[in-house]
Amino acid sequence: MEFTSTLDYFIAAMGILIIVVSFAWNIYEVFLHKAQDSASLEDSKDSAIR
Repeated sequence: MEFTSTLDYFIAAMGILIIVVSFAWNIYEVFLHKAQDSASLEDSKDSAIR
């Protein structure tokens, strides 16, 4: 693939940026967001028992 214009470089950079942001968002969703959901779920179970 040959980059001949500035637009080619821009499209390539945007594609890589989208992939990186998507990957980071998935990591956040799996590890941080789900952990917060399970912690709040356990808290609500605990308060329901009392």
